[in-house]
Amino acid sequence: MRAVRRLRAVRLPRLPRPVRRALAAAFALAVVAAIALTLSRLDWSVLPVLFARSDPGRMALLLGGALLAGMAGLSFGFLSWRVVLLETGPPVSEPRLVRIFFVGFLAKYVPGRVPGMIAITRVAAANGVGFGRLMSTAALVMSLVLLSGFTVGLLAGVQMLGARSVWLAGAAVLIVVVLVRPQVINRSSALLLRLLRRPTAERAASVRGVRLAIGWQTLSWVVTGLHLWPLAVAVGAPPSRSLALCVGAFTLATSAGIASVFVPDGIGVREAVLTAALSLVLPAPAAAVVALASRLVCTIGEVLLGAAALGTAEFLIRRGRAGRPRTAGPAAALATGPTAGPIAGPIAGPATGLDRLSEAGEPPRR
Repeated sequence: MRAVRRLRAVRLPRLPRPVRRALAAAFALAVVAAIALTLSRLDWSVLPVLFARSDPGRMALLLGGALLAGMAGLSFGFLSWRVVLLETGPPVSEPRLVRIFFVGFLAKYVPGRVPGMIAITRVAAANGVGFGRLMSTAALVMSLVLLSGFTVGLLAGVQMLGARSVWLAGAAVLIVVVLVRPQVINRSSALLLRLLRRPTAERAASVRGVRLAIGWQTLSWVVTGLHLWPLAVAVGAPPSRSLALCVGAFTLATSAGIASVFVPDGIGVREAVLTAALSLVLPAPAAAVVALASRLVCTIGEVLLGAAALGTAEFLIRRGRAGRPRTAGPAAALATGPTAGPIAGPIAGPATGLDRLSEAGEPPRR
């Protein structure tokens, strides 16, 4: 939220098109460099440890299954976000939805939140999604992510905390309330944006839309959490006892990391919770290995899926199969003053997502 408030104060000068394209290319290189740096800092030494504990062929299959589960779970998370975004404004073509989501998703690897916020806002506006709609979607989706995450986390929380897990049950109660009265989450998200003095979407998500988004997000947590199970089994965890624990542990750990807003990407928080949970079925050293392997598998899966999804989306848009984006309206000016420049209307041409970032500040053509 601090990044959103800081974004409001950012003044983006109206630069010549070659300069904007150069800045967009520089941002793309920054994302690639940040991802490469992140991958280089991961603990790759856990792979020899895992292969030493199991037959190499079996271990390769388990790692492949874990990678696929993580990628499938992220795909279901995209579907939850997609439902909410489409509910809050005019239609947007599928390739453009993919472009907006994964540009923002991969931009998280760039240090600092403001560059990523500017990038996703510009790309969204250039593809027909105004700032108010983007913020409304983000507020609603983040609420559903945390509520469903702590609810699924009960699978591990009860085993880890016993009676002290009652606070997690509060999330389950709230999920039930939202399923029964989806208007509650809409009003809460709108109130939060008003308190932050941020624009909101043209319309709220429907009852059906909120319920469908909860379903997709819950499925996303369960499927993503499954990636932890083959890793735990590979180092000796009992398969039947560890299945629910692994799903709940990953969900609880990741939700705790997200809630720790001052810790980038929940690094450290997630591993600590995962290790504590897995210690119920594994020795502490083995639990730590699985926690580190989980971070490795998830990061590789995110990068592979993001790159493949963006590549496919750009191919379809270049082939003219995505349609032209609708105008994003006055909200696309980002509430940053007239120098930001609104989106005047559909932008023709085969520009990429990062080219769109540079085009978004272009003044209207008459």
